Amino acid sequence: MVRTRQPIIKSMEKYRNSGGSAALQRGFTLIELLMTMAILVILLAIGAPQLQTFLIQRTVDSQAEAFAASVRLARSEAIKRGVRVSMCASADPAAAVPVCAAAGAADWSQGWLVWVDDAAPARSYNAGETIVKVQQAFNSSGSIASNGGAAVISFTQNGMALASFASFQVHPHLTGSQATEAANNRCVVLSVAGRVQINKGAC
Repeated sequence: MVRTRQPIIKSMEKYRNSGGSAALQRGFTLIELLMTMAILVILLAIGAPQLQTFLIQRTVDSQAEAFAASVRLARSEAIKRGVRVSMCASADPAAAVPVCAAAGAADWSQGWLVWVDDAAPARSYNAGETIVKVQQAFNSSGSIASNGGAAVISFTQNGMALASFASFQVHPHLTGSQATEAANNRCVVLSVAGRVQINKGAC
């Protein structure tokens, strides 16, 4: 007995007549595409300023953390080695004989070095002294400046800071009112005992 294929053929014709293939091939219309693009533009316009602010704050945070970490390193090395260890701002900390910045004019964002300060004159790097860490200049940085103009931080063998209470302002790479907003600034505070903390806002 030969089986008929008529029901199958009729079913296929019914599917084609119902517009099934046309529905599968249908894409976006020009109006729908333009509306989608308009919505994306609006969302980007709303979100872009918040994203920029977030990135700026993250940059300030990371620079403040890097500075505080180097201060802690200098203190721990002084205790471990039993000698004075210093950290100074320098415009070229990777030079063969780096020069510390002058007090009152130091911008720590240009870079710094941590070294074993065991030769005279003290609190100034001398050729042959052991360099513990070199920090190159930051990109997209505002500035890192001491409120007292300090260009050198030194620690004794017992971890005490050879200076009075000091604070260092980490400024964002901004101008205008945003540059002074508390959320965009960090203050690294160094106590006489050698402890470091980071506070949000200006010093």
